[in-house]
Amino acid sequence: MPTSTSTAPRQRVLASAIGLAFATLAVSSQAGTVIGTNQTIDAPGDAAETWTVSNTGSLTVNSGAATNWILIQGAPPSTGPSTLTTNGATIISTAPGAGGGAPPAAVTIENSNATISNSTISSATNAGIQLVGQTTAGLIAPTATVTNSTVSGFQYGISVSSNGVLTLNNSNVSAGTGAAGGINGGVVNFDSTVVATGGTISGNISGVTATTTNLTTETTSNTTLSGVSVSAATGAAIVVQPARPAAPFEGHTANILIEADTTLTGGNGYALQATGLITANATIDNSTIVGNVSSDGTATLNLTLQNNANLTGSLANINVLAVNSNATWRLISDNTVGTVTMNGGNIDISGTAVGTPTTHTLTIATLSGTGTFLMSTNLGTHTGDLLNVTGTAAGTYQLHVRNSGGEPTNLSPLTVVQTGGGGAAFSLVGGKVDAGVYSYTLEQQGNNWALVTNPGSPEDPGEGDLTPGAKTVLGLSGAGPTVWYGEAAILRSRLGELRIGDQSNSGVWARTFGKQYNAKPGDGTSYRQTQYGVIGGVDGVVGQSWGGTWLVGAMMGTSHSKLSFDNGSTGGVNSYTAGLYATWITKGGWYFDGLVKFNHFVNSADVIMSDGTGSHGGFNNNGIGMTLEFGRHIEFGNRWFVEPYIQASMVRIGGDNFSLDNGMQSSTSHTGSVEARIGAALGKTIELSGGALLQPYLKLAVIQEFVSNNKIMINGLGFNNDISGTRVEFGAGVAAQLRHNLQIYAEVETSAGHKISQPWGAQVGLRYAF
Repeated sequence: MPTSTSTAPRQRVLASAIGLAFATLAVSSQAGTVIGTNQTIDAPGDAAETWTVSNTGSLTVNSGAATNWILIQGAPPSTGPSTLTTNGATIISTAPGAGGGAPPAAVTIENSNATISNSTISSATNAGIQLVGQTTAGLIAPTATVTNSTVSGFQYGISVSSNGVLTLNNSNVSAGTGAAGGINGGVVNFDSTVVATGGTISGNISGVTATTTNLTTETTSNTTLSGVSVSAATGAAIVVQPARPAAPFEGHTANILIEADTTLTGGNGYALQATGLITANATIDNSTIVGNVSSDGTATLNLTLQNNANLTGSLANINVLAVNSNATWRLISDNTVGTVTMNGGNIDISGTAVGTPTTHTLTIATLSGTGTFLMSTNLGTHTGDLLNVTGTAAGTYQLHVRNSGGEPTNLSPLTVVQTGGGGAAFSLVGGKVDAGVYSYTLEQQGNNWALVTNPGSPEDPGEGDLTPGAKTVLGLSGAGPTVWYGEAAILRSRLGELRIGDQSNSGVWARTFGKQYNAKPGDGTSYRQTQYGVIGGVDGVVGQSWGGTWLVGAMMGTSHSKLSFDNGSTGGVNSYTAGLYATWITKGGWYFDGLVKFNHFVNSADVIMSDGTGSHGGFNNNGIGMTLEFGRHIEFGNRWFVEPYIQASMVRIGGDNFSLDNGMQSSTSHTGSVEARIGAALGKTIELSGGALLQPYLKLAVIQEFVSNNKIMINGLGFNNDISGTRVEFGAGVAAQLRHNLQIYAEVETSAGHKISQPWGAQVGLRYAF
């Protein structure tokens, strides 16, 4: 390790001594010297031969060649920088150094240049590579570029001093245990510049150490780690410290950039530690780091997270923390930080405690900028994370609050932000926090901010601000009747066809349809239901009685309904149906239709909660219903007809218990519907050439729903799906008998009502008679 005295840097004296000794020492015939000339070593080389290069000399070690240690000199008495180039070489330091001492670094670069590629360099007693020299004017700083190589050493893998520049490309550098109490690291930067891209750097006490030996001059080291895996066996991945613990060491600064998916793994759980009288400016850029970052309180440590960086760990004695450009700091425990600035970054206060009963408190001295704080609450137990700014808070921030737990019983405000003033503005992501059935909003209370709610009364809980989950559950639980009626209406249209054409033949038929409903079943719930399906059946004449013809049939089909809610939540109902029907028609136009239909429903809920996160759930249930209709087809002049009718329907949809994966529980016993309909159709039968018949018509009906009490329990609170009320339906269609055994059909319709309306509906179909 380079050292200095109070009058001249010790590292200069040491470097000069090394140079003089190596230049004058003739250890044996196995010591090569290059003075001002060029020398090339080809395979196999000599693993016992050491080399000293000086006076602008150049040494090239080619692929497959082996040598012992190499010294490249550029400081006096050398007359200028020398050069080392290796490609595929093996350099292992085992021979004694000057005066017969311990083997030196495998490669020593003194005020000279080295380009090392695809090589293996190792020392069991010293550094693998050492960049040293004098900082006297006129001398170049030592530089080395190491590419696709493996370097290992005892105390250091590579050490860089004297304003040196080390460039590592996809190389693996490691250090052993080193001497007790000394600085150790895969790469050790003494007030110089290190740029490492790819590869690995590992050591015992640290992977990378940024340090200094200069006692009197303000110096700066720069270390860039780009896509590198850095690790330490027993200490922090990165250590920043002066080489000596005593003053004066003020003014030294270590700048460290950790970028491009670099990873840091410390054996003691620390990604970076700074100690002693030194300033460390660390930046994590577009990398994911798991580990603590700390100062001992003597070092000044400034930390910046930027460009989607992620840091999970505790911070200790941080002077200034900057969280910018979508970077995130995730806490693992309570933390205290001095100054925090934010510019589009995130601080996840709940961090690793998400989904657990543990809460975190982040205490900040001063806060400024713009950003987002992620927090967790359990409003069921009235607990949560806390942002505590003891001084002033300025800027604009969003709180992304994730709630878990049961239904709240303590409805008093829950403070989530405390400040000492400063005018900061806080708001909730999504504007609300979901807590079971009800939503909470953020309210400023003096210098603090709290979550508050306005639930409904026990007599009418639906008066409160319901969460998207509660609204979705309410809507999905009450959608069964509209699904059932949407399918049943197809059969009514089918039976209407029988009043045109030959009624004596059996036949098969099929319909495809689409409809949209807008529903407001009460308790603050509204949704849009879009239904598509196909229904088919077979029927035939079974006899005559009471002056009319009886026809019976069986039908089956399927439909899919999508429920869309205002905040983007959706529900789905896959319906599978089968039924029996009968119709009685007289020559005088009287008719009676009856239908019994069974349904199996597969229901699913996809909730987008107020904070934008999702929740899912589903259940299956069954339903059964019947429809009875009585009317008359009355013809008058010029083949015009009118068809008045009355209809009664009753549906019962079975209940079920189900839950969303956010913990919301729902229970229903059943959902019922009883409807009465009175209406009429007006149309004209047109006979076309060839015997075809065309029957266009208009229809109008008034529908009354009588059931107003469909109870549902959500998280133990009672709600009501009330679909009662009156609506008016209008439609137009055409039935055509193209041949004696082929009929086609098309219809469009719309309806308007207070709680249920149908903006549009359409269906087409055909029947083929045997």
